Amino acid sequence: MAERISKLVSDLDFETIRANIAAYIANNTTFTDYNFEGSGLALILDILAYNTHYNAVYLNMALNENFIDTAQTRSSIVSIAKNLGYTPRSRKSAISNISFRIPTTDPENTSLTLDKTTNFTGDIDGTTYIFQPVVAYTSRVSGGYYTFTDVRLREGSRFTIRYPITATAGEKFFINNFNIDTDSIEVYVKELGQTGDLQTYNLVSDITILDSEEQIFYLFESVDRNYIIQFGDGVLGKKPEAGDTVLITFQTSSGEAANGISKFTLSTTIGTGRDVGLETFGSSDIVYDNVEVSHSGSAEEGIESIRTSALNNFYTQGRAVTAEDYKFFLERDYPQAESISVWGGQDNVPPIYGKVFISFKPKKGFRVTNSVKQEILNNVLGDKNIISIIPEIIDPEYTFITVNSSVLFDPKRTIYTSSELSSIVRQTISNFNVENLIKFGTRFSYSKFVSSIDNADSSIISNYSSIKLRKNIDIILDVTSTYTINFQNRLREGTFASLSSFKAVNDSTLGLSNEDYYLEDDSSGLLRIYKFSAGTKVIVKANAGTINYNSGLVQITNFKPSSIPNEDNTLDLISEPFEYTVTSFRNNILTIVDTDVSINMTVE
Repeated sequence: MAERISKLVSDLDFETIRANIAAYIANNTTFTDYNFEGSGLALILDILAYNTHYNAVYLNMALNENFIDTAQTRSSIVSIAKNLGYTPRSRKSAISNISFRIPTTDPENTSLTLDKTTNFTGDIDGTTYIFQPVVAYTSRVSGGYYTFTDVRLREGSRFTIRYPITATAGEKFFINNFNIDTDSIEVYVKELGQTGDLQTYNLVSDITILDSEEQIFYLFESVDRNYIIQFGDGVLGKKPEAGDTVLITFQTSSGEAANGISKFTLSTTIGTGRDVGLETFGSSDIVYDNVEVSHSGSAEEGIESIRTSALNNFYTQGRAVTAEDYKFFLERDYPQAESISVWGGQDNVPPIYGKVFISFKPKKGFRVTNSVKQEILNNVLGDKNIISIIPEIIDPEYTFITVNSSVLFDPKRTIYTSSELSSIVRQTISNFNVENLIKFGTRFSYSKFVSSIDNADSSIISNYSSIKLRKNIDIILDVTSTYTINFQNRLREGTFASLSSFKAVNDSTLGLSNEDYYLEDDSSGLLRIYKFSAGTKVIVKANAGTINYNSGLVQITNFKPSSIPNEDNTLDLISEPFEYTVTSFRNNILTIVDTDVSINMTVE
């Protein structure tokens, strides 16, 4: 009997439950020889099975929603994350720094304030977005100009809501708008009977240092996708009095849609309400000196990210100690990065103790700007970094994989021409790059690469693809310098070379002549510079640096080019890897660009 009952409650499928109930009843002598499918008992069995199945599914779902690993709804995951001390990242508004001047006839030293409600507009993809200053900026007339430098704009319109405070236990104040940037939230309290300045309350960052007078507020995401603000309870943070009024200001956000704007227009006036005789200014009065392309806009944090971030936030306790801690905070608070690499100074080449190195690959472009780097160091890591470790953000280095592929195909097995097949193979290589490379810590697998080409079309019989590694270095013209290039992979002797020539008219070691020179290795670990004279290669400098074939480290010494064919003054260097499985470490990214791909289609 116990075994049959155990079987009855161990299945969740409707038909199995029904069959188990029927089998259980059939074993009772009272119902011997009953036809459960042809009698009224069939309806009773359906009802019993349905009720059991319904409750089993409901309870299973309800139980799953209680654990962060299995919860499926955002409200459940947010609620669990709240218990772990984590508030999911909201939308982030695009930001931009602009500098501009306003010519004026106002007297010298007269002040002009650019307040936080001043509107600038920018257009992208046919949509206009509003940007407003993050803080108020004041300038004074100097030399006939009001000059505003590095005015920080944040996308979104600013709103203010007011609530009377009742001081009841657990009192909550709602921001009934989910499309906001929580970084823009400002909270003020007007105390009852006070006519002076509003009291500013700041978002809590560390409850361990709070006292009963600390003017802080707590921010939570509600289960219905709004935001909740709560004040301290008089022990952990100051508790406002009944009759006070809370003012909450915030900016709406369009997320990543407002990224990439490079031109702004003043859409309101500046200087309205000043003393009689002083000027007011409009859009046509502004002379822009510098406009940073808007960046850093992003969508709110997704469910899977919350699931991971809540646990990591609990583990780190708001402090960055290990490389993984840094990576977590950066992935959480800087979603504009497509890929992030973090390594300790002890793992650097050469080792630099007491530092942690960080490298980003942005979603757009190849590198982040210096202003973005400083913003990350100050705003993302500033209050999480421990004193003994110095974070440093360095640019990613790209190792370009050049491909020369000979593809054998049977024209009888395809409807495509040779040219069309070549385009298909080229697209296949591009897809391979997107799916397997262009991120930190990737590996180029030669076997997977050639297999992807073979599988590009049923008519392709085989392919032989050779690869080389290309690096480009920024050259400072007419300055004697040493350049270090790290391929990070073992190189084949005798394959290192410069892809283009260079001139060195001011280099006395090369004879001060206006000739074309080239770099190569001598297969023994030294670099040398050569030229062509009457079609014959002539070595003009036998020791121009060193190459370590095992590590892939190249050093060009006392190098003083005067001109390079590349317009950006970069010199392309190439070498063949010893093994065709290529790896990347630290800030190195492997990628294949279309201009480095050569395809030769051959008919069987």
